[in-house]
Amino acid sequence: MRRFAFTAGLACAAVDAALMVPLAFPSRRDKRLAMTAAFLERFVLGLSIGPVTSALGTPGLLTGPLFALVASAPTALITRSHAPVLGLGVLNGLAVGAAYDLLHRRGT
Repeated sequence: MRRFAFTAGLACAAVDAALMVPLAFPSRRDKRLAMTAAFLERFVLGLSIGPVTSALGTPGLLTGPLFALVASAPTALITRSHAPVLGLGVLNGLAVGAAYDLLHRRGT
């Protein structure tokens, strides 16, 4: 479970940070801060979905997107970038939830 959670966290964080590379920011410092914040937020998101799914006993395809939606809401509200932040969060949650189901729910 630890390896899955860590890998899922890194994958979500890398995707989100990579998508921010072409975006323009007022300064290099602002861009670095925004990318660091996005990386950390998505890392924790990916890291958390597997254990939350396991603890709740619900399907990852349900838990992942819902958990990601709720976890992404504060950033979406602060940045006023609702569609991209929530959309990418839900897609990350769906991917991690599906991967969790494939890897950890085979026998059930």
